[in-house]
Amino acid sequence: MGSKFVIADPGLCIGCQTCMAGCMLKHSVPGDVAKPRLNLITTLTISAPIVCHHCADAPCVASCPEGALYFDSDRVAVKQERCIGCRSCVLACPYGAVEVISQESAARLGNLALESAPKASIVKCDLCVDRPGGPACVEACPTGGLMVVDEDELMNRQRARRMKAAVASGAFSSVPLNTDLN
Repeated sequence: MGSKFVIADPGLCIGCQTCMAGCMLKHSVPGDVAKPRLNLITTLTISAPIVCHHCADAPCVASCPEGALYFDSDRVAVKQERCIGCRSCVLACPYGAVEVISQESAARLGNLALESAPKASIVKCDLCVDRPGGPACVEACPTGGLMVVDEDELMNRQRARRMKAAVASGAFSSVPLNTDLN
């Protein structure tokens, strides 16, 4: 099936940030980073969340010197324990959909709290792979402005655009077109 990713329809996005809240709620569990994996961008004319596209030839994966980002079937996945915090992935991502944050962590030895160095964590869309209902952001969107698309859906949309372009080009024909289908 190929890569899947979440895409926004800017015509349906109302900028409510419910998608971000759904994402954050899903990731607000022990062992995860409680931060949304999408960023809502709002201008005077458009509002749309920006999300990882799980690129087929992902520059973020290619730029990671430690293999913290890798291909896992139809998505770009993360091995947090390998992240060294170099932020090469942040610079390489053409969508601005990857972030590296530092988390303070503390260990306990009996009643003694031991502080350790901040741990770098990659924050990017994981398509809520462990969630039976699919991405939380898609389910949370009140207008249906978010959807998961795959290569088949992209090909169907491309085919439809080409068909519209072919029909529109008929207006420039030097030979009258027979539009009577009977």
